[in-house]
Amino acid sequence: MKHRSSLLAASAIAAVAAIALAGCSGAGSSTGGAADDRLVVAVGTPPVSLDTLKAAGGVPGTWFETPAYAAILTRDADGAIQPGLAESWQYDGDGNTEFDFTLRDGLKFADGTPLDATAAAASLTYFAATTTGPSKAYFAPMTFTATDDKTVHISTSVPNPIIPDLLTTGLLGGMAISPAGIADETARAGATYGAGQYVLDTKQTVSGDHYVYVPNKQYWDQDSIAYSEIEVRVIPNAQQQVQALKTGQVDAIVGDPSIGGTVTGDGLTEIHQPGTVYNFYLMDRDGKVVPALAEEKVRQALNYAVDREAIATAALGDYGKATDQPAIDAGDASGYDASLDDVYSYDPAKAKQLLSEAGYADGFTIPATYLGFSPTDTKIAEAVAAQLAEVGVTMTLKAEPDFGSWVNDLVSNTFGATLLTGDGAQMYTNAQFGFTQNAVMNQYGVVNDDVNAAFEKFASAGPDDLKAAAQAVNAVIVKQALALPIASNDSIIIFNSKKVKPFYLGATGEVAPIESWPKQ
Repeated sequence: MKHRSSLLAASAIAAVAAIALAGCSGAGSSTGGAADDRLVVAVGTPPVSLDTLKAAGGVPGTWFETPAYAAILTRDADGAIQPGLAESWQYDGDGNTEFDFTLRDGLKFADGTPLDATAAAASLTYFAATTTGPSKAYFAPMTFTATDDKTVHISTSVPNPIIPDLLTTGLLGGMAISPAGIADETARAGATYGAGQYVLDTKQTVSGDHYVYVPNKQYWDQDSIAYSEIEVRVIPNAQQQVQALKTGQVDAIVGDPSIGGTVTGDGLTEIHQPGTVYNFYLMDRDGKVVPALAEEKVRQALNYAVDREAIATAALGDYGKATDQPAIDAGDASGYDASLDDVYSYDPAKAKQLLSEAGYADGFTIPATYLGFSPTDTKIAEAVAAQLAEVGVTMTLKAEPDFGSWVNDLVSNTFGATLLTGDGAQMYTNAQFGFTQNAVMNQYGVVNDDVNAAFEKFASAGPDDLKAAAQAVNAVIVKQALALPIASNDSIIIFNSKKVKPFYLGATGEVAPIESWPKQ
């Protein structure tokens, strides 16, 4: 199951190579604590990489990262930005182009190296220049300068209204990397070089199977370290994860609509909340592989051809809601507009009419790829393909067994579309992930002047204009049918409530980092 976070599957773009574990951890060793002092969580796949420059974002991808890499800023249970490594922050002037943050006193990385403004600026600069993940588009226009021992100044050539959000854990760039980590790219794939509460214990870790984190003795707030160890265990089969949870082998798993509501037992609890939107990203909007997708009427026809209500009910049940827009109602910056949820009512006749008007009365073929290891993705992809067939459009589906294979498909520029859950909570990242010229999901580099114009206004908008500006970007995406949204999708966590208490960060769609979960 993928969540915002993420952007779980999408962030797999950050690494096309296989994981290669090397190097050693910066500090600490197993404390050998009692079982009640350990937190064990299960995930379905190994990490794309432990390197934050290549890692998968979102839950559960960041479960491999957040224990060891503290972020510049954090969020509280309401989703509001709070101090992290930095104790204060602010925009300078209007226009969203200048920003400062000030670090706490006495910070150190896990290896004992001081984490001052120079080190923080170096980490951010390195991330912006080197990351291959979806966050690159957000950080690339920025420069980072230490103005004194504790203060870092950020200047961006592209206005950015969500710099504080970018410095939290969600998009990885705000997680400080030590000078030793910056110096050794190979080692970062299999060891941690952060300043977080924990550090990877490479002696207890087995690549691809389980990853053990032990307390970082250099962490600035030792009292906040709740667990003697955190273990992230790889269990590929969802039912095996459920059994591990029921038998007490693990404390929490990421749920899926296929198992949601079915996991019962003493103390077992489920929480869920909207976090992402399932889209078929219509990537080839210049028609390089699929000429028909260059036609707006064709893309609109695809949207009319899909019975979202039926698909959402069948694939997601109580964990999703049909939607015509790639946004969830998560505040002013999300761009969500209730009026956009009825733009494309299910109307196969209208779809056929538009296809005929565009010169495709006899239909056409769209090669599409999706994450075949997800039962939910499979249900949605197959349902959409079946409904498109009813109006004469053939969607040939390629189901990929893992992230790496899907990434290879994406960058091959041989597919017209791909199914994925995208970030519906922040239009700034949503647009730059899927729809602007350099977006991760815009592998064909399609230029849309209307998207660019609306996005530029949004990027420099002040607080009073932010909501309308975000909605204007969303309106272009929906009315020009730049994607085929299907349904909002809840993130689901199932856990042992006698042991831990996971929680969501307000309406952001993000699950709190595992190291912050309270012990019961």
